[in-house]
Amino acid sequence: MFLTDFQYFGTIDFVQTLLKQPQIAFDVQSSFTKMSFKNRMIINTSQGPLNLTIPIIGGRDQKTPLNEIVMDYSTPWKEKHLKAIRTGYKKSPYFEFYEPSLEELYAHQEDKLVDFLQACQLWLKAQLKADWEIIPINHSIQQEERSMVKYFSPWLPKNYAKCNSLPKYHQVFEDKIGFIPNVSILDMLFCCGGKEVHQLLKFI
Repeated sequence: MFLTDFQYFGTIDFVQTLLKQPQIAFDVQSSFTKMSFKNRMIINTSQGPLNLTIPIIGGRDQKTPLNEIVMDYSTPWKEKHLKAIRTGYKKSPYFEFYEPSLEELYAHQEDKLVDFLQACQLWLKAQLKADWEIIPINHSIQQEERSMVKYFSPWLPKNYAKCNSLPKYHQVFEDKIGFIPNVSILDMLFCCGGKEVHQLLKFI
């Protein structure tokens, strides 16, 4: 079993790692860490990379366990994120195909961050037709978890673009801003389609 952290529509490198695992457990009891992808993703726009951050109650400096983090709906961040995604990818080859289910995903208003991240993970798994099995962490496997080595992605919002070992594909704004590696998996999904993403990432 592969133990790691949730990412908000994680980077391409992170999803490539997941695609090569038969079973995945997400650590929901680890402390929230600022400047991570737990509540942030990076998409491409005509002006360059854009950070989309989920606001949380209590601010980003807290050390609360992830499964206790509550999202802050004092601003309409879900509407803003969906609008940014739509603006950035409406001209991509496959966005129209994924748009209805993505809108449905963002229409729900979960209280806890971990519930939204879980929903995003399940949506992505379905679009990629990935065959990894998500193992929920519960009391019966805690002893096993303690003996496991947890995977930490080396790529953070501050250094994600340094990953240059991934396959290239045509991005929407590549002619204007150049190719930006290792952004959110949504970029590759909308530009290539789930079947091709699965093939490109799992078998290299």
